[in-house]
Amino acid sequence: MWFIKSWIYKSRYGSLPFKMRNFTESYQEECREVIKDEFKAITTKLPHIWIRIQLKFAKQKMHDNFTDILGRSIKVKQPIFTQNEIAKYKQNRWIYVGVLFLMIFFESILYSMMASLFMSKQTLKDMPGIEIVFGLAFAIIFVAALHFAFKSLWEFFEAKFLIERDNLSKVELKPFYKNLVIGIFIIAVFIITNTYTGFIRATIFEGSGATSTSLIMQKLHGPLLVFSIAITFIVALVMALLEKEIVEKSEKYAVFNNWKRQQKEHKVYNTQVKDMLKKCLDRKNVLIDEYWGVMKDLQRVFEIEVDADRKELYAELNAKIANNEIDLLNIDEITYQKYLPVAITRHELFEYGIATDKGINETIDDLQGKVALIEEFERKNASNGNETDKLEEYKNTND
Repeated sequence: MWFIKSWIYKSRYGSLPFKMRNFTESYQEECREVIKDEFKAITTKLPHIWIRIQLKFAKQKMHDNFTDILGRSIKVKQPIFTQNEIAKYKQNRWIYVGVLFLMIFFESILYSMMASLFMSKQTLKDMPGIEIVFGLAFAIIFVAALHFAFKSLWEFFEAKFLIERDNLSKVELKPFYKNLVIGIFIIAVFIITNTYTGFIRATIFEGSGATSTSLIMQKLHGPLLVFSIAITFIVALVMALLEKEIVEKSEKYAVFNNWKRQQKEHKVYNTQVKDMLKKCLDRKNVLIDEYWGVMKDLQRVFEIEVDADRKELYAELNAKIANNEIDLLNIDEITYQKYLPVAITRHELFEYGIATDKGINETIDDLQGKVALIEEFERKNASNGNETDKLEEYKNTND
């Protein structure tokens, strides 16, 4: 039914001598308002998102510092670890968990046997499995204590190394002595109890070399005694070595994981702001083109390009464009105001009256400024990532 609407427009406004410039300014104003309304809808969440991004900027600075075991704040460059180091740390951590459960398993069997020796037969009959519960409970307590002992031991050696390397006062080592003494005591108790219980297990359950009625058991008594004690100590030694690796890197790895999580969240917020800018620019261009299309339809409806009293101005504009006196890609305010009555004839003139709106430009400039900060931040992170990749490549080459 477009022809009915065209007829109405033509009958109502066709006789007006200023209709084309009036429609031009009216539709420019309407286009500006529609663009600003859409910008408002697109950027509704921008204040909240930008606050989150600013918090991420602050947290980024926090992650650039690491507090060592002596309480000193040390500047670090993220990412702290290469991919190979992360894989190795995760592998050691899983092995450590496996060794921890293996240790609990061995100790729980040992203490279950010991518990069954000290409990009456009636108690064991009335409460089946009670010796296993006691054995598991004691094993967990003992392994937890052993974990604390190894951790305290390696922390002391690490602190001692840092103090000697950096020529710090020996007083810095004082806070570590307490846990060192407790750790040594726990390790000593572990060695004594496991040696003693291993001896009891080998002599009571397998039979001693002198008391055993079996000739085979008499011959196996010595090896069984050594094996029963050695197996637990070997597992404990592996646990201690893995503990050293974990103590050295666990806190740094926690910082790295937090930094990585912050980076992912930061990237989500950054993408949202970039999308807002893209959507605003796209919608502005689309709406300008739509309203420009409407103006072209009006020219078709009224069968004229410009108002009759503005034909000379239109001819002047065409002449200056032909003589390169006017560059439509670099229009200034004076030129625009002069040729506004014939702006319907040139897309650049029509667009200038919309694109230079203060409210529209404030929104776009604000988004572009934020995106510039985001891209600068991303460039710095990309630079750090490239340095880490080069370091990893160098390590792999030399390995």
